Amino acid sequence: MSLSKKMVILVLMICMTANLAACNNSSSDTASSTAAKVQEGSDAGDASDLKIGVVMKSYDEFQQLVMDGAKDMALELGIAEANITLVAPNNESDVMAQVTMVEDLISKDIDILVLAVNQEDSMLNVLDTAKEKGIQIVFADTQAENFEGAVTYIGTDNKSAAYEGALIFGEELEDNSNVVILRGKLGDVNHEARTEGLVEALEEKGHTVLEVQDANCETDKAASTMEDLLTKYPDQIDAVMVTSDSMAVGAAQAIKGTGLTDSIKICGFDGFQSAISLVETGEITMIIGQKPYEMGYEAVKCGAEAIDGTTFDSYINPGIVMITSENYKDYLK
Repeated sequence: MSLSKKMVILVLMICMTANLAACNNSSSDTASSTAAKVQEGSDAGDASDLKIGVVMKSYDEFQQLVMDGAKDMALELGIAEANITLVAPNNESDVMAQVTMVEDLISKDIDILVLAVNQEDSMLNVLDTAKEKGIQIVFADTQAENFEGAVTYIGTDNKSAAYEGALIFGEELEDNSNVVILRGKLGDVNHEARTEGLVEALEEKGHTVLEVQDANCETDKAASTMEDLLTKYPDQIDAVMVTSDSMAVGAAQAIKGTGLTDSIKICGFDGFQSAISLVETGEITMIIGQKPYEMGYEAVKCGAEAIDGTTFDSYINPGIVMITSENYKDYLK
């Protein structure tokens, strides 16, 4: 890293007034103040010299909000927009495309990498290369559990969130209800954890999980899968839970198409606008909402501070919110 970059980060760190150890959600005001002070200290170097790469798992609404948060934090720190790269594969199954994107960013000498890992085994060697080059690696949403050397991992406690949400959703169901689960890509650590949490809580509440099906976080696939399940279990399905809202939207389409909206309850996971709009219409009962914008925002902040040697807890949980018919207006844009 150039001396100019190090001087910029030194000024950034001196100016920071937030709790560095927590990297908490009060960072917005702090970052604005910091950005202003960095600009005043122009003799120390140009903050736009720093380079940030953000690589997500796909381009769905959730991933885009992580990117938005990361970009806003970078701009507040005075980093030039031209030095902010936001990329993702077209879908989560395109594992090698994501690896290639990270390799490309490494070759461009980025200083901070914000990454949501699609498949850990394929990414570990690339992450080792990034670490050797001194790049600050921050995981957002999905980590590589076996990689040592990340600044921190900022993301939902997926099993706990799914478990807590399913307990609440389970209260909305009649006793001994039958539930089907549409989940994301097999092998994805987030979807594995969410599925486990959903099943555990539903069974604890006395409900029966008829089947768990992989719909790959795709709306069309979820709609098709839901249609098949409705045919396989005629008049038996009382509720649907999913591990991502894209599948909740697809399930709602299929259920509406068969005229069963009033008979089958749906619980989403994420907080997509497309899903929240269906809470408004009653087609989705509730959503276990994450905080993707905050994940991206805090990831860049932590990465910038780490350049100066600041350390963080290995895991930072941004928390969740339950979106229902009572509060959906607070989240619908």
